Amino acid sequence: MKRLGKWCGLMLLGAMPARADEALQKIFDCMHANLPPTLRVQHIELENTDRSGSTRILKGRLYAMRDKYAGSEGLIRAMLHIDVPDYLAGAAWLVREGKPGAEDEMYVFLPSVNRVRRVIGDAGYDSMLGTNFSYVDFKQLENGFGGVPAATLEAPQQIEQRPVHVISFKAQAGATGYSAIRTWIDQKTCVTLKADFYDGSAVRKEFTAPAAALRQSGVYWYLSQGQMHDLRDGTTTLLRILDVSSSEELPTRLFDPRLFYLGK
Repeated sequence: MKRLGKWCGLMLLGAMPARADEALQKIFDCMHANLPPTLRVQHIELENTDRSGSTRILKGRLYAMRDKYAGSEGLIRAMLHIDVPDYLAGAAWLVREGKPGAEDEMYVFLPSVNRVRRVIGDAGYDSMLGTNFSYVDFKQLENGFGGVPAATLEAPQQIEQRPVHVISFKAQAGATGYSAIRTWIDQKTCVTLKADFYDGSAVRKEFTAPAAALRQSGVYWYLSQGQMHDLRDGTTTLLRILDVSSSEELPTRLFDPRLFYLGK
């Protein structure tokens, strides 16, 4: 598979006509602004169903915020901490969006090895604790990170009678990972309701969320649930956001690569 290094991220680097470029940038900016500059805490549940119908549930907390720096609307910081089941309690992932021109940083801590390691290259596409979300997919739980090599704004469509933007992304030649991704983004809320992940010309994974799952916390929108289906393996992972809260507390430790796994 060819890699689409930044899933359905927020900033367009490919050369496009100025009008199309501006329209895409507005959409990406709107998605990026859907995360508050203060700390947001989401209690989440991941229910994985294998092809035999057996299920397994993971529960945890997703911390996220936009960290401002000069000349920017804020870089996204996100950390997922697993609480359930007991044998995985304490597992954690940290993602730090890079400044323009810099790579995003991703780290993982597993209690079984008791150390932090940085996730790079093809390892980012590995399954996250047996779910259908990969490490790279996790980066998108808070609406994307920057640096997509080629994006195309297609004709608008509708999902459940709601107008949506349709954006497709192509991988760079010679890279690894997804060959392409096609996304359907709600025009009112700037939240992704559907995404197809391609392996060559075939859809490998599909993310879907019902419009009824759209929720608002203050002025910010999020999905209360969404489903990732692996078409090749016949497995499904249902993501549920159980509740959302916010905090003005300075969360320095939560997003520090040396300390994030200690939680809050």
